[in-house]
Amino acid sequence: MEKILLAQFIGHIIADFFAQSEHISRQKQEKGPRSWHIYIHAFIVLAASLAMTFTYGFIVYALGITIIHFAIDVLKSVIERRLKRRKGNRDGSYSNLYLFFIDQVLHIATIYGVVAIFWTKNHSMPTYLDIFTTHQLLILTGFLLCVKPSNVIIRICLSSLNLYDQEDNKNDLERAGRWIGTIERIMAVILVMLQQYTAIGFIITAKSVLRYNDSKIGKTEYVLIGTLLSFSIALVIGIGIKDGFFESFLKYISCG
Repeated sequence: MEKILLAQFIGHIIADFFAQSEHISRQKQEKGPRSWHIYIHAFIVLAASLAMTFTYGFIVYALGITIIHFAIDVLKSVIERRLKRRKGNRDGSYSNLYLFFIDQVLHIATIYGVVAIFWTKNHSMPTYLDIFTTHQLLILTGFLLCVKPSNVIIRICLSSLNLYDQEDNKNDLERAGRWIGTIERIMAVILVMLQQYTAIGFIITAKSVLRYNDSKIGKTEYVLIGTLLSFSIALVIGIGIKDGFFESFLKYISCG
């Protein structure tokens, strides 16, 4: 069951982050079920779920994951529009840190519940998943999380702080920061697995020194907090995989 859970979680990451652009996300938020984007997204969720557990018996369960995912997205769009009107924001997208995490927890809980039902009734696993060990799938999951999901989490966290209000420069900073952050997180996870913690400290120190003389306090704080969040995510992922915490947790919830 652990491998199917990981496969479905990878499918969720691909569908909800890599295959969902900011434009699609904004259209879903602004129009909800009146936008065709939310239906395209639901189709991508279905395709990703089926692709990651490609067996005839899982089709109904993949449909279940997709329908619940669609319902959660519709509810989220309704809440976001109401919060947006309350804040007086008429233009642009609206992001709420707590709502984002609640949304993701609900999606993950749905995947767990559906996979648990499937495993109880079928107790079968696609043969191609036997090629990979649980540890290998966790490493793949960790690297995927280091890319776009981490960028989204950090962006939402920073946007709630309102540290850097110069919008044009902020957009440039975010675009550069996504690439830099992705590279540093991947490097940090690799270094954690190699137990090279000193090298991680050197990278953090070097990056901090580069920003030390920046006269724009808001910009400096924006970058510093983003850096700390970025490395914190990478350390949690790297240590969780290397020391077997995630694998043990998967076995525990699979047996339960």
